[in-house]
Amino acid sequence: MEIDLHGYHPSDIVWNGVLAKIVQQAWEMGERRLCLIHGHGRNRGITPGFVNTNTGFFGLQIRRTLRHEKELRKWIHHTTLCCDNPGTTSVVLRWNPFPTRNELDSDLLP
Repeated sequence: MEIDLHGYHPSDIVWNGVLAKIVQQAWEMGERRLCLIHGHGRNRGITPGFVNTNTGFFGLQIRRTLRHEKELRKWIHHTTLCCDNPGTTSVVLRWNPFPTRNELDSDLLP
């Protein structure tokens, strides 16, 4: 499953618990992989605050949450966090033998 998060800010997705709901609902759908497309941030030379990364603030916040939130570990394999592409972050979800939903809630993303 791929979810495009361009145009959102960490306060819209990460800091208010929406990211956890996305992960949970993707797991409830029986998905095996979740790819979050957040954009690469600033990649036009050296910029203040992002000298050592091409991911940008939003991507860093998504990755930090997926790595460190222990609540999410019941749905994801946190050691499978893939950061190969500076504009996306993907993770492998745990196997769900009994999916209970067909799609994400329509009002999930603001």
